[in-house]
Amino acid sequence: MKTQWGSCSPKSELLLNPLLVKAPSYCVDYVIFHELCHLNEHNHSSRFYRLLSNLVPDWVKRKIELDELAEHILNR
Repeated sequence: MKTQWGSCSPKSELLLNPLLVKAPSYCVDYVIFHELCHLNEHNHSSRFYRLLSNLVPDWVKRKIELDELAEHILNR
């Protein structure tokens, strides 16, 4: 995984990028919740984002921080 923090397969198998351990724990939590939401919604539909927002109300803030850290973490 060079460009993703996590994924959920069609068989509901969750994979997390091992480099995620270098991110702050609240960003790790966001990725885990994001992937868990895919167990119910397998796409990025409005239902998916409603579910994610119910579980992690500040997910946008966490995603932005993780995106800002991505190049530093993933390319080292």
